[in-house]
Amino acid sequence: MNARLHDALSVVIKVVTHIKSNSLRDRLFREFCKQNGEEFEQLVLHTELQENNSDLISSKSVIAAFLRKLQLYKNNIRRRAFEQFPCLAYVSSDLQDEDLALYGEYLENIHEDIQTRFSDLLEMDIPSWVSIPFEVNAAEIELSLQEPLSELQSDKIMRAEFKDGKYNIWKTNDVATKYRLLWDKAQFYVIAFPTSYLVEAGFIRVSQMLSKARNRLDIVKRDDLQLSLTSIEPNIKKLVEKHQPQGSH
Repeated sequence: MNARLHDALSVVIKVVTHIKSNSLRDRLFREFCKQNGEEFEQLVLHTELQENNSDLISSKSVIAAFLRKLQLYKNNIRRRAFEQFPCLAYVSSDLQDEDLALYGEYLENIHEDIQTRFSDLLEMDIPSWVSIPFEVNAAEIELSLQEPLSELQSDKIMRAEFKDGKYNIWKTNDVATKYRLLWDKAQFYVIAFPTSYLVEAGFIRVSQMLSKARNRLDIVKRDDLQLSLTSIEPNIKKLVEKHQPQGSH
């Protein structure tokens, strides 16, 4: 990052960290935003923006789309088209050509870095029968998979589930059981994208449960770390039914 942009971002990081490190300051900041009619009222740390439900297919699509957007952003900034950057549009009259060149250079650096960092994923060849199983001609794929794919394409239940959740059908137990040959090939493309999300999410949970940044009123949330990281929802009704009520109360 250019030294000028680095200095500006460092100030932003210090401000966000200062506010987020204290629950009182965080609440006062939200109240200040409400009083001023701001659209957003809460600061978010960078690790809170990630998701854990991505796989190789969706991740490749998202990264490829982002790379295309970066090229658009770079070209638009250099020709003073600020539709994607409303804050720049607000101060457009004060922007010099060297400012625009600096921003364009930064976007180009991001583009090159992402291309290098995710080159293996971007170059990965995903079979069309995995991403669009009901639109592929079964006769055009490898021989060992032609028959099971034909059976899958005739499965009305799977076809309906595909329309609802796209290729999430590969993540169901029914596919793994009924179409084992297809599952053995497709599972490698629908596994969780191997990022540092779980590690970073764990650090966030520990910080929320044990650090001074935690609101004291939220002490009931200091449960087991594994439970706080899982996406499984507890069956409260079933748990309550297992306990003997105290008739005297």
